[in-house]
Amino acid sequence: MRVRDITRRAGRSLKNAKARTLLTSLAIGVGAFTIMLSLAAGTGGREYASDIVSSNTNVRELYVQPKQDNQTGGSSGPREYDDTPTVSFGGGFNFKLLKQADIDTFESLENVTSVTPVYNVTPKYVTREGEKKYQTSMEAFLGTLQQEYLAGNGDDVTGSKVILPDSYRKALGFDSPAAAIGATVDVVISASVTTPGAEDRTFSLEVAGVTAKSDLAALSGQSSLQASNEVVKEMYQYAQQGTPIENAYMAATVLASSEDAVEELKKSINDKGYDAQTAEDLMGFIFQFINVLQGVLIGFGALAVLTSIFGIINTQYISVLERTQQIGLMKALGMRRRDVGRLFKIEAAWIGFLGGAIGSGLAFAVGTAANPWIRDILTLGEKTNLLIFEPWTFAAVIIGLMIVSVGAGILPARKAAKLDPIEALRTE
Repeated sequence: MRVRDITRRAGRSLKNAKARTLLTSLAIGVGAFTIMLSLAAGTGGREYASDIVSSNTNVRELYVQPKQDNQTGGSSGPREYDDTPTVSFGGGFNFKLLKQADIDTFESLENVTSVTPVYNVTPKYVTREGEKKYQTSMEAFLGTLQQEYLAGNGDDVTGSKVILPDSYRKALGFDSPAAAIGATVDVVISASVTTPGAEDRTFSLEVAGVTAKSDLAALSGQSSLQASNEVVKEMYQYAQQGTPIENAYMAATVLASSEDAVEELKKSINDKGYDAQTAEDLMGFIFQFINVLQGVLIGFGALAVLTSIFGIINTQYISVLERTQQIGLMKALGMRRRDVGRLFKIEAAWIGFLGGAIGSGLAFAVGTAANPWIRDILTLGEKTNLLIFEPWTFAAVIIGLMIVSVGAGILPARKAAKLDPIEALRTE
């Protein structure tokens, strides 16, 4: 008997038991639904993370920090003195900082184009004449940062120039982005409390550009004011003067001379006792987290599929019992045992196909409808989707569930194939 004829007959048999077929398919569909959403979330999460990292880093840059000690609050015994400047975060943990000598060490290495300390500047406030004061943070302007400008640009962020996010443009009372260009804003930096008689210092900066809120702003931190490296450095030094961490930095960015030199430079820095990370390392950590989360969700889907396997076995066994006489008649008319077994396996495959198609289709509909809601909840950009469905995943899930269903239908198929035609015809 031809496979095409067996397939058609299997379809007709399932059609005659519509309710049972639909319920069994829906059980598989639950697993397909969960697995498809998990795959879509993984794809969307990886793409979003990749966009964030690529938009805010340079593939030639290495982010370097001092290698931190393993510190615990319950450690016993005296610790050897280390003159490395540190910042205490409580609980007995001290975070080591880079010194100027460390910066000089990086600059002396081969394949290094530039070394820029990371200046963590938190101004007292930002304002302009006649307007309220607002809290903010300052960052050194990076030409590699991908930003959309509503007015002005970042071509000349030198000297006392500043890039203003549109949210601050509105707060500071500028009627439009264009109106802010060329205007002056005042950034006030508080001196260290350890410096006697020191007063707040005001930095008057000219607005060179106004940036729009990025689609990646939720995680990329593009809500800070950006000024030239020289200005941010001056602010940092003024705020830290007289403190134990004066001329010390949380980290530094080291720019390699070429992409090919990045890994070799990273090894050189690590060999000297520092912790250097590339953009690829950062993406690897994020992707690892996403993969673990995706694996957990797929595991729930797999449990649903595993449960549905017993439903398929039960459905097929009931079908064999109900059609015992029919099986006996088919065998008496010359249908081979192999064809009988194949008939029930194909029926199981049909159930897997229906369940996979229903679950995948429902996941696509729910995911497509949920993307705008997720964007609103997480305040992402209009072009950002965290659930991305790839065509190959539909085929993979449906085919995979068909294979699983065929596996579940093997035992009922063997029982049907082994039925004696004479005994089967006698069955009432």
